[in-house]
Amino acid sequence: MAESSKIPRARRIAFIAVSLAASLFVSLVLFEVGARIIESQRSDRPQRRERLDLLMTNPNGTGSYRLKPDVDLVTRIDRREVRIRTNRHGMHWRDVTIRKNDGRRRIAFLGDSFTFGSWAGGYEESFVGTFDKSVSPERWEVLNFGVGGYGLADEELLLREQVLEFSPSYVIVVVFAGNDFRDTYLGIDKESIIDGAAELQDTKVRAVVPAELLVDDTTVSAPCALAPGPRRWLEGLSSFRLMSPWLGIENLCIEFAVNRNFTMYTFWSQYPYPDTALAAKDAVVETLTRMDSLLEEHRAHLAIVTLPTSEQVHARTETGVDYDIGFPQAYLQVFARDQDIPYLDLLPILRSHVRGTNERLFLAGDPHLNNRGHEIVGEHIADWFRCCVRNRKRLSKESRTRVTVPNDES
Repeated sequence: MAESSKIPRARRIAFIAVSLAASLFVSLVLFEVGARIIESQRSDRPQRRERLDLLMTNPNGTGSYRLKPDVDLVTRIDRREVRIRTNRHGMHWRDVTIRKNDGRRRIAFLGDSFTFGSWAGGYEESFVGTFDKSVSPERWEVLNFGVGGYGLADEELLLREQVLEFSPSYVIVVVFAGNDFRDTYLGIDKESIIDGAAELQDTKVRAVVPAELLVDDTTVSAPCALAPGPRRWLEGLSSFRLMSPWLGIENLCIEFAVNRNFTMYTFWSQYPYPDTALAAKDAVVETLTRMDSLLEEHRAHLAIVTLPTSEQVHARTETGVDYDIGFPQAYLQVFARDQDIPYLDLLPILRSHVRGTNERLFLAGDPHLNNRGHEIVGEHIADWFRCCVRNRKRLSKESRTRVTVPNDES
């Protein structure tokens, strides 16, 4: 009889179980070690973006800058390929003619890097591209005039000098809550073009912003603390943090915190607003008023969309002792209501989506939307356009109420 047959069956089973458990334990330890190495490499490696030769000074010599025409390049963002192509008119879009050669009406988008499409895989995957695929191509031709770094002042200039040449029926201005108030207040010459990229001029900022609003504030919104229990213990493991996004159980919640520096995104959700922030708000409202009047002169219609920051979307609470995440959207909502301009606030929509799905819509380590975020945003803008913008009857100027904005004590 073989020697192994003399070993009791129960002992053999126990030996196999212990061996499997030991192997599993060693595998988990090795996986955790590997995950910690990956996390360490990611945290030690600075978040760098390739300098892209995309921009040029405005050829009209009137300030601001433009996208270079006929660009075709490939870069990598978050370990995936991104293709950027501009047409002959300097739009991150397919080629189009200035004059309409068919019976379709045109919808033009104006905005900053989010509208431009950073960092979707290509312009087709941007939220403007998603919008384009969601509306009837037989009735509508969509145009994308988004340019990274733009504020409303840059967009107004582009509207006057280029967009109106294309005879749009609707112009949708997408306002990013993170820095569009800042960029509008700083004006059209806030940035220098160096090697095809825009760089904010520190001297310009310091010339118009009080020193107390340019403090070296390191405040950031921290991840929400978890209640004691297995989940909290698991969050301490690098391997769990590495796998949680793939499993849809990532802790996306944050404890919102205001940064007191004028250039930071969370500055614009603080309460009450400093005087300079109120002046920036006024600059945005005044610019939109001029754009609205200009479009009326050309028998076109203005519509406004506000796009939130990731901090606003993932904030655990909407208000605190010194913040309301609904700023600066509240100012634009009141303006749009009083001027009878179609308005869409994406903040409650994206907050509801994230709470229901725990789906990441922004890139990790970057403020821009990922491909899924672009898709969700584009679909909602298209739904809103179909239901609430096209064929909408606007009140006459005489019947519109005087513009009012919420004050610091509202």
